[in-house]
Amino acid sequence: MKYIFLFITYFLTFPAATAAISTSDSTALTSQITTAEKLAAVVGFKTVSAVETSDFKYEEFKKLHVYLAEAFPLAHEQLQVEVINDYSLLYTWQGQNQELKPVLFSAHFDVVPVETGSEGTWLAAPFSGKIKDGYIWGRGTMDDKYRVVAILEAVEHLLEIGYTPSRTMILAFGHDEEVGGYAGAGMISKHLQQQGVQLEAVFDEGLAIAEGIIPGVKEPLALVGTAAKGNLNLLLTVNGAGGHSSVPPKDTPIDILSNALKNLHNAPFEPRLIPTTRETLETLAEKMGGKYKFALRHYGLFKGKIFKKLSEDRATDALIRTKLVPTVISGGEKYNVLPRRATAVVNVRILNGENEQTVLHHVTKAVNDERVSIERYGVYTPPSPVTATDTWVYNALKYSITETFSDVMVVPALFPGATDSKHYTNLTDNIFRFAPQVVNRESAQLIHNSNERLSVSVLENSVSFYKSLIQNTCGLEAQHPFVKQEEGKIPFGVGGE
Repeated sequence: MKYIFLFITYFLTFPAATAAISTSDSTALTSQITTAEKLAAVVGFKTVSAVETSDFKYEEFKKLHVYLAEAFPLAHEQLQVEVINDYSLLYTWQGQNQELKPVLFSAHFDVVPVETGSEGTWLAAPFSGKIKDGYIWGRGTMDDKYRVVAILEAVEHLLEIGYTPSRTMILAFGHDEEVGGYAGAGMISKHLQQQGVQLEAVFDEGLAIAEGIIPGVKEPLALVGTAAKGNLNLLLTVNGAGGHSSVPPKDTPIDILSNALKNLHNAPFEPRLIPTTRETLETLAEKMGGKYKFALRHYGLFKGKIFKKLSEDRATDALIRTKLVPTVISGGEKYNVLPRRATAVVNVRILNGENEQTVLHHVTKAVNDERVSIERYGVYTPPSPVTATDTWVYNALKYSITETFSDVMVVPALFPGATDSKHYTNLTDNIFRFAPQVVNRESAQLIHNSNERLSVSVLENSVSFYKSLIQNTCGLEAQHPFVKQEEGKIPFGVGGE
């Protein structure tokens, strides 16, 4: 064990020297390292993303690339590996049948910063990758370095047994997902499009296996994101004359801005039940009891009660309406000087069926003050298209989930966040956002928070899940148990490309 950690420390400290190790030596050496220890090492690289490119520590990404090549030698020998835009990685595992569209597995290297002042609240240093109490601790263990490691480990295991996929498999690991993914996944998508690639499906991070979130449903729910909300930031600006704080005007920029934010808080978007959420509720109604099933069947009569019930919890409320919240507020520099300007950035997560124009109309009407300037801040991402669930590829994903995680119920759902998958909507209609980890209300709060950690057992299950998913989507589809052949026909067009 001591030797193993000396090996990891060696690569963390002296990555340039790894080229001196032969392939055979490297393979033998890395075979001694557990998946948890690999993730622990990957967490140690401070690949923190930033809005300003000058704030990126790009050397950390380069070091991570070197470590991955040593930790997963077979993948780096037998797959085509390309560096995209200097810091993202693209792996291509050529399939036997070039007529079949490839599938793409998306994940990302970058992590959010550790919030200033929170360092003392961590029970293990945020970039230590410490393994204790059955967990790997540190920033990125839950979002999203564990998936990078799990996917590569699954590929490594399959290569060890001589597995060759029937269709081409692509691994796309971006370096800036947390700030939009435009330099990472965005450039990978452009590169694939230039090569004329069209994809069968994309599997990205997203919803997870949730425990105890729906009253009356005892089974853990494997929530698969088949649609995603859009994302828009608005900048609210109020200008003033400034001056001394001893003789303030009736309304200062801060007063006006505060009132505008209060007006927004008191004017939520109207609730709507989009087709994705309708499918979620109809799937769950079978388990929730007769009254819920009856209410959904007579939606027109019970619409108000359904919305009232869903609005009571912030998780389900996010499924039925566009949500906005102020995330950055600025105004003033000195305690006795009136600010000439006060600003607020409002983050908006847009429900499918709405767009930038409808959001701006709602916000402008709610603020109802010409003294408040409202404009887009950054890039607008529209709500995603909806992925169909009556296809062989969804069945393959569903089978892989139930094969890996016992006694779970697979449910399509709306993903309220944003992932790198938004950059691949031009390459496929089949995008699935699913994270193979089990969370409850408490553990879900650890993402982007202090004491982020992932259990060793969840990581091991993630590897098993991706091995299953690779084989079920990249193998000989007609032989898989999730495909039922009736009267000599393969449903959902399996193998008919």
